[in-house]
Amino acid sequence: MGRYLTRNWFYRYASMLIIAGFAMLCQPFSHEIFVYGFPVLLSGVVLFLILDHLPGETVKEEETGV
Repeated sequence: MGRYLTRNWFYRYASMLIIAGFAMLCQPFSHEIFVYGFPVLLSGVVLFLILDHLPGETVKEEETGV
């Protein structure tokens, strides 16, 4: 379970939410799906923004061998 809680996986989840929200807004079949499209899209964008503002991992010189 721990390997799915990395930053790369959260970027994937955010991207999937953005794509799903956009698809939900563009579909012509159901009004209920359309109504939930914007909150899904917004949650993906907010998650992406939060991940972009977190500090990155720094690599120590001893670990790189330089």
